[in-house]
Amino acid sequence: MDKGDLRFNTHGSVELTPQSTGYFDSIGSSPKTSSIQETGSTLSFELCGFNCIGNKRTFDRWKQGIELHVDNKLLSCSENLAKEKFQKEFYKYLDKGYLKGVRTEGTDRPSIYTMDAVNKLTKDALRLTCKFYVDVDGRPIEREDFDLLDDSTDIHEMITKSLGHNKRSSNISMIATAMAYFEDTWTKKVFNDYSINPASFALASAESLADLQKPKILAGPLYSNSNWSFISSKVQKYITNRTTSEDKKAKQLVWLAPSDPYWGKSSRIIDCLSELENLQLTTGKNPERVFIPKLYLPLSSPTDRRTLSKLVYDFRESANLNYGVAEGFMDGNVEVLYLEDEFIVVFYHINFPESLPVTLPVGFIVEDKKIIRKISKLVEEYIDSSSTHDKPHNFGLLKNL
Repeated sequence: MDKGDLRFNTHGSVELTPQSTGYFDSIGSSPKTSSIQETGSTLSFELCGFNCIGNKRTFDRWKQGIELHVDNKLLSCSENLAKEKFQKEFYKYLDKGYLKGVRTEGTDRPSIYTMDAVNKLTKDALRLTCKFYVDVDGRPIEREDFDLLDDSTDIHEMITKSLGHNKRSSNISMIATAMAYFEDTWTKKVFNDYSINPASFALASAESLADLQKPKILAGPLYSNSNWSFISSKVQKYITNRTTSEDKKAKQLVWLAPSDPYWGKSSRIIDCLSELENLQLTTGKNPERVFIPKLYLPLSSPTDRRTLSKLVYDFRESANLNYGVAEGFMDGNVEVLYLEDEFIVVFYHINFPESLPVTLPVGFIVEDKKIIRKISKLVEEYIDSSSTHDKPHNFGLLKNL
């Protein structure tokens, strides 16, 4: 009775209390007893907010992304923090199926009796895709939470801090100069005081559909799914037309990257380069070269070993396409991709530090040969020129530097 399992009823008889009644499933059944299970689990925690992301390793690669640097204080006590999180969220992990070694009997829920050592086994990269959007006025929309994480607060704070470190001053005047060089009078029409005007963007897109010779305005990374679909269709069109043409000369496909800290920070770019590499030759017993793709990646100089090593590592799948070029084409604010005399894509990487957290790529794709030749000539002249008589802009294949 002193433990609350028995009591006297109104008739003076001894009976079970509600507490002890719970020890039995039914009248006449044997009492339930507790048993101790000894088991272990391997779990993965992200090291910023210590969200558990499952019981398997991620095997993501340390490339094509903005690296978030976790505070050393968190890293040094990560085992204790993981232990605290596990004890707090034990039933959540159990319900998600992360704790395969824990057995349950009937409707009973196990509980933690004691925890032994928690050991950190390794550290892997975790890739989280962060998308940036603007509203109908061109103002940035608050970033969405990550589906993989139960709580994205700490990660978002770290992302904001990292973006702040990469923020640059406005480059609007330099973008205007580049547009003047290209005689581009159409892209500027979609801008407003914050970024782009979605209504003007939609109108420009509709006009380009009505007149296919007009430049089609694009926004977002060149290698995004929507933008790359236009580029890929132009390449495929050229390949199809080439089969009926008498001119079988392999044309140059040049991709000049900008000096933008956010450029190429997506695994999508690897897929695009892989597609170009696969399409450059025809299929069959005697493959012919259709075009010669070259990706020019800006460097301050060939002696910048740190940047060079990172580029070689990040773009190693396309090693035969990657060339180094002296940074500075249109002050590093412009990205150009063209297939000789077929089409050209131009993106201006615009900094709106007062209103946007990252650079905003806005540009166009066009098949007008006059525009193609004018802009491609400027690109070729830059790549083939030198800053001094002994310092050519073209550094050659990255893998040979």
